Amino acid sequence: MLNRLLIIISLLVTGNLLASTTLTAIEEAFERGELTQDERILNKVYAMLEPELLDPRFQEIEIGTIKCGTPILIEYEALQPQLSQTTIDIIEGLLLPSVDGLRETFFSPGGHFSFNYATTGIDAVPATDSDASGVPDFVEWAATYLDYTWAQEVDSAGFAGPNHAGGDGFYNVSFESMGPYGYCTTSGLDVGATELTRLVLHNSYVGFGANQDPEGNVKGAMKVTCAHEFKHASQRSESSWSEDGWVELDATWAEEFVYNYVNDSMLNFMGSGDPYSHPHWGLDHGGTGSYEDYAWEDFMHQRFDANSYTTAPILEYFWDWRQTHTTQNVMTSYAQALTQYGSSLPEAFAEYVVWNFFTGSRAVIVDGISQFGYDDAGVNGYPTATLTSTHNSYPVSSSVTGIENLGSRMIRLNTSNQLGLEIEFDGQDGVEMSAMWAIRQDDNTVDWGSIDLDGSNDGSIVLDVRDATMAALIPVVTQITGTTYGASYSIELNSLAECDPGDIDDSGIIDVTDLVRLVAIILGNGAPANDVELCAADVNDDGQPNIQDVITLVDLILQ
Repeated sequence: MLNRLLIIISLLVTGNLLASTTLTAIEEAFERGELTQDERILNKVYAMLEPELLDPRFQEIEIGTIKCGTPILIEYEALQPQLSQTTIDIIEGLLLPSVDGLRETFFSPGGHFSFNYATTGIDAVPATDSDASGVPDFVEWAATYLDYTWAQEVDSAGFAGPNHAGGDGFYNVSFESMGPYGYCTTSGLDVGATELTRLVLHNSYVGFGANQDPEGNVKGAMKVTCAHEFKHASQRSESSWSEDGWVELDATWAEEFVYNYVNDSMLNFMGSGDPYSHPHWGLDHGGTGSYEDYAWEDFMHQRFDANSYTTAPILEYFWDWRQTHTTQNVMTSYAQALTQYGSSLPEAFAEYVVWNFFTGSRAVIVDGISQFGYDDAGVNGYPTATLTSTHNSYPVSSSVTGIENLGSRMIRLNTSNQLGLEIEFDGQDGVEMSAMWAIRQDDNTVDWGSIDLDGSNDGSIVLDVRDATMAALIPVVTQITGTTYGASYSIELNSLAECDPGDIDDSGIIDVTDLVRLVAIILGNGAPANDVELCAADVNDDGQPNIQDVITLVDLILQ
């Protein structure tokens, strides 16, 4: 079990910290047998906190942006039984609260947080004190943002707060010059404290990626870090970080819940491995979800919690459930929460991929407001899901492959000047699969649903696209384990003609006149058949007029 946990966490800190090329190089060197386990974790911590101590082999490699240092520290905790005491002592020394420089303490107005900060030295915060309060504005901002985060995540939404009894009676926060935006650690706590963790925030937030906070990038980066790292503290109280990389998915969702307008993760951590750039990759691709998959919880919250920015019942239920189900597959825990809210994992995930189709350039926006799916679907910078195919003319036959469990393929169907599209779908046997369809109408509404599939994942549907601006076919694998799967499909035009089978002349009476016209149509005699005639001529509904329809029609006339 421990080895599995370490593999998953390693994938998290190497594959899902995105631009963290140094971490990737460290992991690759370990896999080649060039590093011991101790050297591996030491170098990861160095990359995060003390880059000048990195092994010379990694000194020239760009570290890149590390969003959150917490996954490295979760990995360190899991590895401790295998590490030498020397390695543990080095890392614990690096994680002790800094004492460099002249230091001050500030307590947040909300009464929950104690901030220890430096006014001189490498870890010093910006000195500007525009209100002449004697406390740097930077520290006051952090206090305001964390007080608000506590109010939203704990007091309003009901997520567990970190205990902060004992010690100094406050939840402790400090500032450091470091690589990540911030981290949550179990090291360096007050003696006698029950808080389990403390937070460390960057001491300037200069040099990070742009975000959309109207107050500027520095404040925006600090806001989302407060929401993100505090959610890690809550997770630790709930279930001791038993969710592996899923803790990053959840903490990134918390940024949206607390500070929706900042969109830091959307701009800086999408585009590689997320459900838009790689929809065919499973939600747990690489072992778990992570930063780039936060849209999954955003969907759950917006869909089942009415997109509230004060409560999040379905996710609160999930975390309450995790307290007593720490060894359960996380997707099974999500399924449990969805069941409590009148859905199921297959149903919800199938709807989720439809939401993902209508984002970015395909978002349905009227007067700046999203009309379908995510409230941010059309925000500048929101990703557009990658298409596997776009079909402009019909008939067409094609196939898709490589769909992982909890993954999909996006197929756009252009509908210009078409009446109906008839889809025949043939999914891979033995797989939990759905074939989703969606139509964006010209009145900016979206109709969607699924093709009824039989036990072999085969089914068909006729889509009315007379008033459509586009349509979609989205094969999706809804099972939580597996490898990769595929499906084939064909699409042809359908006239949507309505008829009474056998009433060829549309007179309301089935008689010999209809029989004469049917024979003429089959033989190609007389005027070409119109849509209604062709529809009615298929008396036995086998797809085409033929001698069997003549026999069926004679039986109808003789009745």
